[in-house]
Amino acid sequence: MKLKQKLVAAATSATMALSLFAPFALHAAEIKPNLYLDKVNETAGFSTTNKLPATIGKFINVGLSMLGLIFLVLALYAGFKWMTSGGDSKGVDEAKGTLKNAVIGLIITLSAYAISQFVMEQLIAQV
Repeated sequence: MKLKQKLVAAATSATMALSLFAPFALHAAEIKPNLYLDKVNETAGFSTTNKLPATIGKFINVGLSMLGLIFLVLALYAGFKWMTSGGDSKGVDEAKGTLKNAVIGLIITLSAYAISQFVMEQLIAQV
């Protein structure tokens, strides 16, 4: 067992060392990984200029990501509360209520986003 632990530790250390020195090796070899990034963005249909709709879209994506994180935290909290209630019906009911409210909030928020996205697409299609 100790040999296996030593091998895992050595492999982990080697991987970390390589990841630390990789930027220096790329610089020494004059390899520029972001050289064609703008060309890839244009080919994929992404704009490299900062436009207001793109900025607003980024804020919405960050907000939805935060919503997912909040939902995950609430679900984990409700599960923890449920598991540690020790069979107490009051604790289980509180945990169920927390989980139910988190799911309802997630559904309402995502529905509002979907409806507004649909309306905006229809308005843009009319113009």
